[in-house]
Amino acid sequence: MKKKVWGLLFLVAILLLSACQSYQTIPEGEARVYKWRMVTHQIPGTARYEGTVVPFVKAVEDITGGRLIIEPFGANVLFPNDETFDMVKNGVVELAAVYTGFWTGKDPVFALGGGTIPGDPIANFDEHFYRSDQLQPIIDKAYEKHGIKNLGAFDYAPEEILMSKVPIRSLQDFKGKNIRAAGVASLYYGKLGASAISLSAPEIYTGLQLGTVDAAEFNDYLVNGEMGLDEVTKYVVEPALHVGPSTDKELIVNPKAWDELPDDLKAALYVARDKVRYESAIAYGVESRKAMKEWEENTDIEFIQLPEEDVEEMRRLGFELLNDYKEKSDLSREYVEEYAKVLAELGYTEEAKILGYGE
Repeated sequence: MKKKVWGLLFLVAILLLSACQSYQTIPEGEARVYKWRMVTHQIPGTARYEGTVVPFVKAVEDITGGRLIIEPFGANVLFPNDETFDMVKNGVVELAAVYTGFWTGKDPVFALGGGTIPGDPIANFDEHFYRSDQLQPIIDKAYEKHGIKNLGAFDYAPEEILMSKVPIRSLQDFKGKNIRAAGVASLYYGKLGASAISLSAPEIYTGLQLGTVDAAEFNDYLVNGEMGLDEVTKYVVEPALHVGPSTDKELIVNPKAWDELPDDLKAALYVARDKVRYESAIAYGVESRKAMKEWEENTDIEFIQLPEEDVEEMRRLGFELLNDYKEKSDLSREYVEEYAKVLAELGYTEEAKILGYGE
């Protein structure tokens, strides 16, 4: 009998203790507030930060009624951009909206993530996000392999442009040129006979101004105009086939932090992400076209349209590079093969065949 009484008292004590602990963590009538930190490689004050990161954290707070608060940090504020992968993995920060190209040392497939694909014929918002969603499971596996949860494409980035100080009017004119390029684009320009030069974003202006590089590939008209690059550009070479529309940032999260969130807050992150996807298509797609008009009205800049036969050959060389990526890792092979399937589904049958689709 005494054993039963003591057992009952012990059970009551445990329940009371649990209730006290719950009360301390989540006061009655109130929901727990989760506070996260988020980093990005974008710089506060620029369109790519103010037009996506700021609206995202605001949307999360509004949708969750203040139950999930995210504090954003810009490029290199908490730590260097290229350390973000490990900082998210280890839980130093919970969330990041960062370009996958920073992690090519982890797996070559990250060089292609976000749609940074040389020769890509895709040009529209809807096709871009269809491709992103179809290829996301492969990028998910790459992140999961390293202990990170991927929430997918974060935003929309229009086609980048190629700015030059010298006239490049044909494929032959690329030979011997020094071109500022990064990631897979640097390999692509090598295919064209040019030399790739590594310059950080703040160095591009001076590089063009002083002639350190003959040309530079970087963001779209809007962002490049914000950086003043139209002041040091004499020619814009079109089309710039080193990358089509892409996702400038993927949304990645620490798995432990993710698992601790209630399901409705997880859903809120996806809703806020989709809101930013739509808004970035307007902020970048439409505003970039407006910025292009301003560049065109600058009579000091000549817009060069490459010959169609050269464009076809340059696209073929870009896809030749993609075929090379099939041998770099199992995931990069899977990515290129799935991309070829997507191209076929969207009607780009000839491009899909170059990548081996249907063989």
